Amino acid sequence: MTSRADTADQQLLDAATTLVAAAGLRGLSLRPLAETLETTVSALTHRFGLKDALVTRVIEAACAQDDLFFDRWLARIRALGACDDALMADLAEAIVADMTGPEAPRNRLYCELLQGLPSRPEIVGPLAAWSERRLAFWRAATEASGRPELGDILHAFSTDEVAHGLAIGDLAAYRWLRRLNLNRLCGGLLQAAHSSDLREFGVFRTAMADVPGAPGRYQAPTMTAWQAKAARHISALIVAEGADAVTHRAVASRTGVPNSTLAYHFPRQEDLLKAGIDDIIVRAQGETDAPVTSEPDYTMSSVEIARSTFAVALIAARIPDLRRFVADMRRRRGENYLIRISRDTIGGSSFDLLSAQAIAMTAIGRLILDAAMDATQAGDALALAERMQAAALADR
Repeated sequence: MTSRADTADQQLLDAATTLVAAAGLRGLSLRPLAETLETTVSALTHRFGLKDALVTRVIEAACAQDDLFFDRWLARIRALGACDDALMADLAEAIVADMTGPEAPRNRLYCELLQGLPSRPEIVGPLAAWSERRLAFWRAATEASGRPELGDILHAFSTDEVAHGLAIGDLAAYRWLRRLNLNRLCGGLLQAAHSSDLREFGVFRTAMADVPGAPGRYQAPTMTAWQAKAARHISALIVAEGADAVTHRAVASRTGVPNSTLAYHFPRQEDLLKAGIDDIIVRAQGETDAPVTSEPDYTMSSVEIARSTFAVALIAARIPDLRRFVADMRRRRGENYLIRISRDTIGGSSFDLLSAQAIAMTAIGRLILDAAMDATQAGDALALAERMQAAALADR
């Protein structure tokens, strides 16, 4: 029998995920929650506590629902018995497909919380506990693989991948690309130079450039010099704290201009957000278009690109025009990373673009997890990527 408390938690979680899907993390506030639940703010806080306690209750309810989802998948995996590499990759693909399909509202909440965590330190504990339980699932799911770090790899990969799947998961070419990445992560990063998966990768990577209804790359609109300068501050705010931190007050404080002046150029909060996203797109596309020719400040540029493209992927789930950018950046993941490892790593020339993309997606997912919980840990993402490369070369 379902208890009254369980029903209340489910109603609270349903209301929270509805608001987050519509407006991002900034939608998760007391008055909208009360209105969605058809109650008053005072009644809501009386039942669940003030805002911090209420958000913690939402996270705990989501985590409990998450446990049921992953327990079902773990039971299926164990019922199958020994899983070879191909089956493990298929299972991982099916799990991620579920996470971005029928389980999308809860996974969107998880991703939005990761992105917005720097501005909400009060939820570090509950969110870290949720992340640890996800990691425990992936470790349990892969325990028979004989690869102790595979669970950590799939946990990291799925973190970045789910954000993209929420935005472009209906594209068949994207799903094919995701499957190829998972096949490499589970079955071996290094394959023969003319392997069939490379031919498939080439075909579907090209197909990713044609988003239905809006083919080609996203082109940011032209801004005035004043708007462009303000947009740089807005994009920095998105990278540092998440899209929900973008308000007229916050941007005015960063730019040193009056609220009234800012509001004249960007009347709505959506206008601020769009300008920041356009700045991110211009810089991220430029970073990808420019081959690495000198030693970069890799850690910092990786943090910026990872958090910004992660944020835009989440926003694109509700702003269709941005899907072109998300699809373009997803298909081009790993291009610069391949140049780096080919240049700087012994045996690096053994890696192809498909393997570089799988490593890059994993490293970015790990970076999102680590940087959200503790910005000083961002270097662990590069360490994971280096261990993946070393293990692949050792098994060659």
